[in-house]
Amino acid sequence: MREGQHVLINIPRGASAQKALLRVQASARRLGGYCADIYFQELNVTGSWAEARQAGGYRYSASQADSETPEWVAFGNVDLKVVHGLTDSGVRYLNVYVKHLGRSGLVVGGLLGEDDHADVITPPEACAKHLALVDNLEGDFRAPAVRSEAVASLA
Repeated sequence: MREGQHVLINIPRGASAQKALLRVQASARRLGGYCADIYFQELNVTGSWAEARQAGGYRYSASQADSETPEWVAFGNVDLKVVHGLTDSGVRYLNVYVKHLGRSGLVVGGLLGEDDHADVITPPEACAKHLALVDNLEGDFRAPAVRSEAVASLA
């Protein structure tokens, strides 16, 4: 729900960009009329595993034509594929597919790993929807401070 630069994968978790074995960073932009119309426009794959395959790592842009069929690329034990997409309204974007993160042998950071992502799933104020079910009540009718939550693990 947030535009900007996002680290999708950082191996090992907490490593700086200079010391990462694999770092996948994406630029997300809102390109439609709706708050949820956010698409990856650029993607950088860096780190020593990426450098071992190609000097300078890998750079993808939604504006560049996809000249060949996307293939899985192995970085250590992790496989990555970047695919160009096109919406019905003509917006070009990038899809990122990852396999075997659990086989990296290290703790994985980033949005697809174990880093906190609460800030990127929270819509900006302009996109927040507010709904008052009851208005002008007398007395203190506050809802309990409990919320639903779903948790998943990559075990």
